[in-house]
Amino acid sequence: MIDLINQYYQNPINKRQMPDASISQHEGNSVCGDDITVFLNIKDNQIIDRSYDGNTSMITTAAASFFSELIVGKTLAQALTMTYENTMVAEGFEVTPRRKRAGAIAILATKNAIHAFLQDGKRNTWENVVDL
Repeated sequence: MIDLINQYYQNPINKRQMPDASISQHEGNSVCGDDITVFLNIKDNQIIDRSYDGNTSMITTAAASFFSELIVGKTLAQALTMTYENTMVAEGFEVTPRRKRAGAIAILATKNAIHAFLQDGKRNTWENVVDL
């Protein structure tokens, strides 16, 4: 796992602002001080591009980069079902219980960006994306 985290931290995928994003969403992690802004480009109810930026720790950077490979191409409905456990852990990215929020903050921000895009009045919390 350490090799995977190092690989994605040293070579982050999609760590950039997206000026033509359909929507962006900022989330913070008060436990460790990380903050992330996720940018989504949505077309025909599908995520066609995703990027992120912010003050991210090693694990948050690695997890957000890893998640970038999993989210692009998903429909909004598919993305809203994603959690840390059924997405990150299922694909081989798992951190210690103490660092789960760092591993899941990109998912939280992505889901809340989708809710904002849909203007459905919903907002996910940590309990909706990770078993703490």
